[in-house]
Amino acid sequence: MKVLRPTAVFAFLFFSLFSFSQTNEKWTLEKCIDYAFKNNLQVRQAEITAKVSGNENLQSKLNLLPTIDGNLNFSNNFGNGFNPQTYSYALGNSQSIQTSLQGTLPVFTGLQQMFNIERTKYDLLASKFDYENAKRSIGLSIASSYLQILLNKEILKIAEKQQALTGTQLSTITSKIKAGSLPETSGYEVESQLARDEANVVAAQNAVDLAMLSLRQLLQINDEKFEIEIPEVKFENVENVAALSSQSVYETAIGTQPSIMSAEARVKSANASHKMSIGALSPTISVFGGLSSSYFSGDRKYTIKYDTISGFIIPSQQDNGAKPFSEGLKDNFRKVVGVSLNVPLFSKWQRVTNIQNAKLQMQIRELQLDGSKNQLRSDVEQAYTNAKAAVQSYVANKKSMEAADKSFTAFEKRYNAGMLGNYEFQQAKNSLATAESEMIKAKYTYVFRLKVLNFYQGKPLKLE
Repeated sequence: MKVLRPTAVFAFLFFSLFSFSQTNEKWTLEKCIDYAFKNNLQVRQAEITAKVSGNENLQSKLNLLPTIDGNLNFSNNFGNGFNPQTYSYALGNSQSIQTSLQGTLPVFTGLQQMFNIERTKYDLLASKFDYENAKRSIGLSIASSYLQILLNKEILKIAEKQQALTGTQLSTITSKIKAGSLPETSGYEVESQLARDEANVVAAQNAVDLAMLSLRQLLQINDEKFEIEIPEVKFENVENVAALSSQSVYETAIGTQPSIMSAEARVKSANASHKMSIGALSPTISVFGGLSSSYFSGDRKYTIKYDTISGFIIPSQQDNGAKPFSEGLKDNFRKVVGVSLNVPLFSKWQRVTNIQNAKLQMQIRELQLDGSKNQLRSDVEQAYTNAKAAVQSYVANKKSMEAADKSFTAFEKRYNAGMLGNYEFQQAKNSLATAESEMIKAKYTYVFRLKVLNFYQGKPLKLE
């Protein structure tokens, strides 16, 4: 049996601890968003669509190059075959080979190729903006889910705090009952409240678990040990919202939102398609060229022989056998160069219909752009109104919580001095818990509403 060396043991422990720390690393909001950018299905689909548009744009440029085709045909003929060189029938089985190389280069196509490059360029831009919009949308959803977890964890702390206070209160009452200073029935109400507090803790923990599950589903992570980092959330000055206006946010959003830029690019793409349809009415000019050769196994090699009979020169053919393959290809080698002019005369009104449809499609894209701008204005105005309301709610609930905290402190002193009953003390404690919960909700609602405004202004989503 081999004994492990100290170095090997140390290395094993180091990598084990390193792996453990990696698998148990807590996720920040930025890490969650970066992970979603790389793994979310909708984002990946948008990315692939953008790559397809990139390939189409490249192809539209490559379409300016000539088209070259090569052709090779081989046939084995059984029985009498036709000799394409002598245009006669050859007896017996034969083989034939035809080869050709052809090229065509469009010289003028009514600028359709140039407008097609322009169309695919704007389609590519639109796809890129769609990809960016998908990333921003999933980022906003993740930020909302992340903040919901933080909110639920804060509510869980409040519930646990209330449970601990009720437990301390029950312990005090139990001690007094044992000392005989309080009747046995004095603890029943507090025990009931403790049970309710325990139920509240269970409900709060369940809310945390559900919020964690929602974030995991957004990230498409199945690890049940997934845990987020609890940052120290700084709440911006409420004057930040007061200094803004919905119009100023909208004007910024118009120039930063990918959804608007995508719609604008599609309008330009439709305009290029309209120009292409008009270009289809123009004549097209192309140059072409080709090389070709062929071989037929039944082709014979002849030489001309001249005989003199009675003073007359009489030519005759002498069969020298089958023509060699290389010689057959050489003799049948042909070259061709030409210019082609195609003038569209009448196509059952199809080209005119295409022009009309392209123009209507451009109008549809323009209406979609206007609709996107109207929707953006509506979203910005709603987000701005929600942010203002969240600020007011946060300020009001903060004052309410501070008042409830002072009230509870006063009630606690009177209760400890025996000047207050259990019911009044429980009421003060519950009021404080409610005020704390409402203040926490108002806090995170305010943070999220402000992040939404930042989203429309093109600012990154992060917790500071």
